[in-house]
Amino acid sequence: MVTSRPLEEKDIPMLKTALDQDTYEHCQPGEYLMQGAYSVVYEDEQGPIGVLRYTKTLRLVAVWCNNADKRRNAASAVQAVKDAVEQAKANGYTDIVCQTDSESLKRFYVTQLGFKEAGRTLVLYTGK
Repeated sequence: MVTSRPLEEKDIPMLKTALDQDTYEHCQPGEYLMQGAYSVVYEDEQGPIGVLRYTKTLRLVAVWCNNADKRRNAASAVQAVKDAVEQAKANGYTDIVCQTDSESLKRFYVTQLGFKEAGRTLVLYTGK
């Protein structure tokens, strides 16, 4: 029978081992215990099976009217992220996420807007 319980500080070594062995990129162990996150350990009689982290996330989905107009697109992205951070903080969201297949847009979000890469997802933590 599978049971669940809240993640505790004592679970961090197990979580770190799980994250280190996984072939997919994940966030850091501390982010499972950060303010605004709720994490649960799933286990059975053999021990821990996995950890699920819940966050209150604001997802950005955008489309550009002209992909070639990089200057205007960049200016609107800066303003959009600024607005999203304000909305996130005002409404209790802990992070802002988006996904893109564009390497140049990904680079811009990471180097200019402070997003972190988490696999295919880009994440900006609001600190709320």
